[in-house]
Amino acid sequence: MENKISTLEVENILIDVRKAYRLLYDYQRKVLDLMKYIGVLTSRRYEGGWCKFSQPSPRDGKGSLDNWAWDWLNLYTYEFWFGNKKINGNEIQLSVWLVSDTGFHDANSKDAESIETFSTVEDSATRLVFVIGKNTWHRSFNDFIPNNLKKDALEYVRKNEKGTLLVKSFNLSGFINADETRNRLQEIVSFCNANGIPEFNFIKDNLSENTTTK
Repeated sequence: MENKISTLEVENILIDVRKAYRLLYDYQRKVLDLMKYIGVLTSRRYEGGWCKFSQPSPRDGKGSLDNWAWDWLNLYTYEFWFGNKKINGNEIQLSVWLVSDTGFHDANSKDAESIETFSTVEDSATRLVFVIGKNTWHRSFNDFIPNNLKKDALEYVRKNEKGTLLVKSFNLSGFINADETRNRLQEIVSFCNANGIPEFNFIKDNLSENTTTK
């Protein structure tokens, strides 16, 4: 016998959908505030970003109904680009990758449209991945991404004749407030100092409340 869903069941599902959209708004607003604060602390200007899991959301009047649903959920995995600064004759680049859900990567899934193949939400994580380059840069996320973003303590070092590329990741929960954000940045500075990028630094002094994370 075919199972039929009732109108009441649909209405209850749609209540969850509305809750999810409002939760996503609050989450994404806090992520954007965090990125602003990281830009202030590192004395860098945000210069744009790239969707790294899906295509960008279609522009007004564009797009196709065959687009992935993920194309309207760009912050699933996103690279925030903080530019290239010349310091002591070296070009120092910084980007921060938001991986909102490691489930696709952790399960080594091959099908982004089959969310049942992802790791469970309880066994996944939400990560920030910092990428710092000295006179060199990465080609793609696959240059340094492990199969399991949650369980691997991701620290990646690549040195060649061109320069040095460093990658270090954290759980997003490690950036819960301004003090913890500065603590994580100090860990990145120490990592950079230990691996040949002493030029990377940040503002350590307390800043006014209107520049801190909310």
